[in-house]
Amino acid sequence: MAENTKIEWAHHTFNPWIGCTKVSPACMNCYAERDFDHRLGQVQWGPNGTRVLTSNENWAKPLKWNRDVQKQFEVAQAQWVADCCVGTKSYPERELHRFRKRVFCASLADVFEDWQGPIVNSKGERLWLETASSTWIFASKEDSERSELARQRGVRAGTMADVRQRLFSLIDATPNLDWLLLTKRPENIRSMYLSQHLDGGTTGRIREFMDESESKDVNPYFRRNVWLGTSVENQEYADERIPELLKCRDLSPVLFLSCEPLLGPVNFRWAKWDVWNDANGKPRLRVDELDGLRMLDWVIAGGESGPEARPTDPDWFRSIRDQCQTAGVPFLFKQWGEFGENLQRVGKVRAGRSLDGVIHDGFPVPFQQR
Repeated sequence: MAENTKIEWAHHTFNPWIGCTKVSPACMNCYAERDFDHRLGQVQWGPNGTRVLTSNENWAKPLKWNRDVQKQFEVAQAQWVADCCVGTKSYPERELHRFRKRVFCASLADVFEDWQGPIVNSKGERLWLETASSTWIFASKEDSERSELARQRGVRAGTMADVRQRLFSLIDATPNLDWLLLTKRPENIRSMYLSQHLDGGTTGRIREFMDESESKDVNPYFRRNVWLGTSVENQEYADERIPELLKCRDLSPVLFLSCEPLLGPVNFRWAKWDVWNDANGKPRLRVDELDGLRMLDWVIAGGESGPEARPTDPDWFRSIRDQCQTAGVPFLFKQWGEFGENLQRVGKVRAGRSLDGVIHDGFPVPFQQR
């Protein structure tokens, strides 16, 4: 929930709520569960646990970050006009990308978790929603049920869908921020994304940079300030999750992978079997070898940190680096984790983030420049 983050690929982190359920081997040593469940006791992890909505003060931070970017843009705009472009009415809006901030949401949860349980606050009080006025209320179930006024107002238990809608309304209200939504549940992205109401915000602005023929083909739920990503820790989850992420190509300008913690080698090529008819009308079997990376925009890779960290074979990182280079996809090497390039446990700081002597800080080309 930090104002700024030390994560190499984002400027800020924002957590709309805290809590999750482990779904794959990468989750085994979850730092969020270790810190906020086991150590601090603020939330209970798992399918029968809790999901704790963060404070209104925390929810207000992205609005401030958005205003800060706008101010930086306006200062640059004024300076640009004064220095070299007298008579020009406005600084090109395409230049705004230079000031944009990347927000990692959510480092302590999963935006696309299919959570059906209660939503509570830090005091353990349950979230209730007054449907007529969309007012949020935190109270015990007994207090809400006993209140005649509450019944008259149509108060109901708040759901994760309500909170997710609030998040997407915030995203639409902050067009100067690029929101990085990283999930281990890409199969849920499309249905949950399309269930969100459109709030204006960024959803129509893409047409400013398209001609009329292009604009007609844009999914109305496309958000140019949302980057969608999935975690891939080994070949099994690459094969399972990447196709699900690719189904979201029309929803986001950037689809990305986070191979962290990397627990096995990953080859991003896979075979697609297809039946087709030859010139004589006879069916033939064809195998197309597809390079999944060419359909993606960015890859992050890194090792595991923490007291129970598992080592990563350096050749696994080298393979991903080389595949990205071949496919022309930006590659960011985040960290070695606890184990350095020689597989000796030296700690995260000493291990660093240099791969074969090179710092890889690749980022996708901003959509505004495409």
